[in-house]
Amino acid sequence: MKIREFLNQPFTLLDPARHRWILICFSVSFSIFFVNVFVPFNINRWNNDSGIDKFLRLSGFGMIAGMILIISQFGLRKLTKANNFRVGTYSIWLFGELFLMAVSFIFYQSRWDISIGQLMKDIPASFKYTFLGVLIPYSLSLLLISQISHKTKLNQIRTKTNQTSLKSGLLNFPDEKGIIRFSIDSEQILYLESADNYVIIFYMSGSKPVKQILRNSMKNIEGLFENYPLKRCHRSFMVNLQKIEFVDYEKSKCQLKLAGLETSVPVSRKFYPDFKPNK
Repeated sequence: MKIREFLNQPFTLLDPARHRWILICFSVSFSIFFVNVFVPFNINRWNNDSGIDKFLRLSGFGMIAGMILIISQFGLRKLTKANNFRVGTYSIWLFGELFLMAVSFIFYQSRWDISIGQLMKDIPASFKYTFLGVLIPYSLSLLLISQISHKTKLNQIRTKTNQTSLKSGLLNFPDEKGIIRFSIDSEQILYLESADNYVIIFYMSGSKPVKQILRNSMKNIEGLFENYPLKRCHRSFMVNLQKIEFVDYEKSKCQLKLAGLETSVPVSRKFYPDFKPNK
């Protein structure tokens, strides 16, 4: 992907207010913990204090960063009507947040007793320390938000897929981005097999088994169709329980013979109890 295309991609992670609060709360909590435990850049030597006074002073850096983020993410975004960001424009916005933090930290550390000349001289170093200090909690926050957003989107797709499937008898198969690529009659599906970042769906077309390849993970597909007779039997396989004709049991595993197939589908030790017959 070209740099221009990457910078022009929509940046929507922080559009919901809930995600912005996660960013702020996590960044503040992590920063207070980090500066008090690891005391980066010899920050503990910047003042001659100790005990509770030292803890409050160091924690103040995290609290100031939180206040800047609140002002930026809620006040300034509302004031400037910055509702939709691109990766490039949000990078500029982030630079502005870091700059405000850097200037605020200088005033906080100097107790406001600083000349304009000294302020301009200290900004580069303060910005460098701010960037290095904020990089970890900010990045972790975005990673956490990304996971939450992905899970929410997956649940929405699951609900939509289940509702549509119940009405039509078709199973809709979305790719890893949630875009539905094709639909297959649930009664025709034989089994699914994972291959790297793809899932291969084997189904009957007339009297012949055919396959369709989908870019997604088996874990995602398993979650989407948990209310259907598609069951995991192996790390790499899911089967349509309605298509099982014969089960060959061994000591701790078994093989599944499906209608229309000459080959068998393996059941691993982990999933064997789900297929073991009741005594």
